[in-house]
This record gives sequence, structure tokens and C-alpha cells, in this order.
Amino acid sequence: MSNLFFSVLEPSEKETFLGGCEEVGFRSGDIIVKKGEESTDLFVVKSGKAKAVDEWDEDEVPLAVFDEGDVFGEMSFIYEGPRSATVIASEDLSLYKMSKERFVHFMVEEPFVAARFLYGLSKVLIQRLRFADEAFTTVAVMNRELKEKTERLKQSFIGNPG
Repeated sequence: MSNLFFSVLEPSEKETFLGGCEEVGFRSGDIIVKKGEESTDLFVVKSGKAKAVDEWDEDEVPLAVFDEGDVFGEMSFIYEGPRSATVIASEDLSLYKMSKERFVHFMVEEPFVAARFLYGLSKVLIQRLRFADEAFTTVAVMNRELKEKTERLKQSFIGNPG
């Protein structure tokens, strides 16, 4: 379990953090969190895989895949707003769950580890923000190209009536 989230923690600090979590399990296909629900739990994948999805009309839009060591639920954990996506177990899944209430106590009990945890979480958030920026730029360029092609197509029909 070595990834960006845990890269800032020493092995003993990682064990301290994970020791403060509840272990929960899900079967393949189970919904772990649902878009729009009010909850503030943060999850770390212990084993298995999950996927984050959104819905567009009746289509399921994939947003992310979570593997061992990956974290999700960070936006609601920090912001305390509704879930921004639905996360579904892609296979049988074991997770570490940190509740917001438990983390508040953890900050008092282990302030140094909590600070380093938040630093690791900020790295994850920045990585995801960069990915979102790149995706937005790609969509904006594609939109511009589509508009240009549509305009050329329209001109070819108007320029060549009947």
C-alpha cells in the first residue's frame, strides 16, 4: 500500500492512522456511497477494487477506479457536503473507514500524524484537481473543434443549395 496518499507517512504513522479506522467489507456490485447522500466518512482501499461513477441521462459515466491504498470520500470528509459521485465495489472489497468524528479525536490524540495525513490528503486532492483541469481543457478544445466543423458543414449546405 504505497501511493501518493501514504507517501508522506512513515510506516509507524500509517499503522497508527489505519489502527484508528474501522474495517468494513463490501461484495462486488455493492454501493459504498451514493451521489447526493450526506455522509462524511473517508475510505482507504485495503484490498479489492471500486469505481466512482456519475449518471448522465441513463448512462453510467466512469470517473475513477480505486485500488489498494487509494482513498475516496475526501471531498465530503473535508467539505462536509453531499457526495459528488457514487462509488461501487467492482469486486469484493475491504476498506478502512475513518469517520469525521473519529478524525476529530485523532487530531487531539495524534496531532502530528493527523497533520501529515492531511498533507497526504492534500496531495491527492491536488492530483485530482490537475486531472480535472486537463479533462476540462480537453473537453473545451473538443467543443471548439466541434463548433468549427459544424460551422463548416453548415456553410457547405448553405453555400450549395439544392
